[in-house]
Amino acid sequence: MSRNVIIAIVVVMIIAIGGGAWYYSSRVRHAEIEKILSNPREYEGKVVTIEGEVTDRTAFFVVVKFFKVKDKTGEITVVTRRTLPAIKSVVRVKGRIDEVFAVGDQKFVVFIEESIDEKAGNKGS
Repeated sequence: MSRNVIIAIVVVMIIAIGGGAWYYSSRVRHAEIEKILSNPREYEGKVVTIEGEVTDRTAFFVVVKFFKVKDKTGEITVVTRRTLPAIKSVVRVKGRIDEVFAVGDQKFVVFIEESIDEKAGNKGS
Protein backbone atom coordinates (compact mmCIF):
# COMPACT_ATOMS: atom_id res chain seq x y z
CA MET A 1 0.00 0.00 0.00
CA SER A 2 1.15 3.47 -0.70
CA ARG A 3 1.85 5.95 2.03
CA ASN A 4 -1.10 8.17 0.92
CA VAL A 5 -3.57 5.29 1.30
CA ILE A 6 -2.33 4.53 4.82
CA ILE A 7 -2.59 8.20 5.78
CA ALA A 8 -6.15 8.35 4.36
CA ILE A 9 -7.16 5.25 6.35
CA VAL A 10 -5.72 6.71 9.56
CA VAL A 11 -7.52 10.03 8.99
CA VAL A 12 -10.84 8.24 8.36
CA MET A 13 -10.38 6.17 11.54
CA ILE A 14 -9.60 9.28 13.61
CA ILE A 15 -12.68 11.06 12.24
CA ALA A 16 -14.88 8.01 12.92
CA ILE A 17 -13.61 7.60 16.49
CA GLY A 18 -13.89 11.34 17.16
CA GLY A 19 -17.41 11.45 15.75
CA GLY A 20 -18.47 8.48 17.87
CA ALA A 21 -16.98 10.02 21.01
CA TRP A 22 -18.72 13.35 20.28
CA TYR A 23 -22.07 11.61 19.72
CA TYR A 24 -21.76 9.57 22.93
CA SER A 25 -20.77 12.56 25.06
CA SER A 26 -23.42 14.89 23.60
CA ARG A 27 -26.38 12.59 24.29
CA VAL A 28 -28.58 13.81 27.13
CA ARG A 29 -28.40 11.32 29.95
CA HIS A 30 -31.01 11.11 32.63
CA ALA A 31 -30.71 10.17 36.27
CA GLU A 32 -32.57 7.19 37.64
CA ILE A 33 -35.31 8.38 39.98
CA GLU A 34 -34.38 5.82 42.65
CA LYS A 35 -30.86 7.28 42.86
CA ILE A 36 -32.30 10.76 43.44
CA LEU A 37 -34.75 9.52 46.08
CA SER A 38 -32.21 7.36 47.90
CA ASN A 39 -29.67 10.18 48.21
CA PRO A 40 -31.51 13.47 47.57
CA ARG A 41 -28.99 15.68 49.40
CA GLU A 42 -26.39 14.76 46.75
CA TYR A 43 -28.67 16.25 44.07
CA GLU A 44 -30.04 19.23 46.02
CA GLY A 45 -29.56 22.47 44.11
CA LYS A 46 -28.24 20.65 41.04
CA VAL A 47 -29.89 20.49 37.63
CA VAL A 48 -30.71 16.92 36.60
CA THR A 49 -32.71 15.26 33.86
CA ILE A 50 -35.22 12.48 34.48
CA GLU A 51 -37.22 10.47 31.99
CA GLY A 52 -40.31 8.37 32.43
CA GLU A 53 -44.06 7.99 32.11
CA VAL A 54 -46.47 10.53 33.57
CA THR A 55 -48.64 8.63 36.08
CA ASP A 56 -50.61 11.45 37.71
CA ARG A 57 -51.13 15.18 37.42
CA THR A 58 -52.73 17.78 39.66
CA ALA A 59 -53.46 21.49 39.40
CA PHE A 60 -54.83 23.74 42.12
CA PHE A 61 -56.17 26.55 39.95
CA VAL A 62 -53.15 28.06 38.21
CA VAL A 63 -51.14 28.52 41.38
CA VAL A 64 -49.76 25.03 41.99
CA LYS A 65 -49.30 22.42 39.28
CA PHE A 66 -47.43 19.16 39.58
CA PHE A 67 -47.23 15.75 37.99
CA LYS A 68 -45.61 12.41 38.79
CA VAL A 69 -42.98 10.78 36.59
CA LYS A 70 -42.22 7.09 36.95
CA ASP A 71 -39.27 5.21 35.50
CA LYS A 72 -38.28 1.58 36.08
CA THR A 73 -36.64 2.52 39.41
CA GLY A 74 -39.16 4.81 41.12
CA GLU A 75 -41.55 7.74 40.99
CA ILE A 76 -41.03 11.44 41.72
CA THR A 77 -43.29 14.49 41.85
CA VAL A 78 -42.39 17.38 39.54
CA VAL A 79 -43.59 20.94 40.21
CA THR A 80 -44.20 23.02 37.07
CA ARG A 81 -45.54 26.34 35.83
CA ARG A 82 -46.21 25.00 32.33
CA THR A 83 -49.09 23.05 30.86
CA LEU A 84 -49.31 19.64 32.48
CA PRO A 85 -48.30 16.71 30.24
CA ALA A 86 -50.84 14.01 29.45
CA ILE A 87 -51.11 10.97 31.71
CA LYS A 88 -49.24 7.97 30.21
CA SER A 89 -47.10 10.25 28.05
CA VAL A 90 -43.35 9.70 28.17
CA VAL A 91 -41.46 12.85 29.10
CA ARG A 92 -37.88 13.98 29.63
CA VAL A 93 -37.80 16.63 32.35
CA LYS A 94 -34.85 18.85 33.17
CA GLY A 95 -35.06 20.46 36.57
CA ARG A 96 -33.55 21.15 39.93
CA ILE A 97 -33.87 19.38 43.24
CA ASP A 98 -34.95 22.34 45.34
CA GLU A 99 -35.81 20.99 48.77
CA VAL A 100 -35.48 17.78 50.67
CA PHE A 101 -37.36 17.36 53.93
CA ALA A 102 -38.73 14.61 56.13
CA VAL A 103 -42.11 14.36 57.83
CA GLY A 104 -42.04 11.40 60.17
CA ASP A 105 -40.64 8.48 58.22
CA GLN A 106 -41.61 9.99 54.85
CA LYS A 107 -38.95 11.78 52.78
CA PHE A 108 -40.16 14.46 50.37
CA VAL A 109 -38.13 15.69 47.42
CA VAL A 110 -39.20 18.83 45.53
CA PHE A 111 -38.21 18.64 41.84
CA ILE A 112 -38.71 22.01 40.13
CA GLU A 113 -39.09 21.63 36.36
CA GLU A 114 -37.11 23.90 34.03
CA SER A 115 -38.01 22.22 30.73
CA ILE A 116 -40.24 19.38 29.55
CA ASP A 117 -39.82 17.40 26.37
CA GLU A 118 -42.68 15.05 25.51
CA LYS A 119 -41.31 12.24 23.39
CA ALA A 120 -42.83 11.24 20.06
CA GLY A 121 -44.92 8.08 19.99
CA ASN A 122 -46.40 8.51 23.45
CA LYS A 123 -48.89 5.96 24.72
CA GLY A 124 -51.40 8.65 25.74
CA SER A 125 -51.39 10.56 22.44
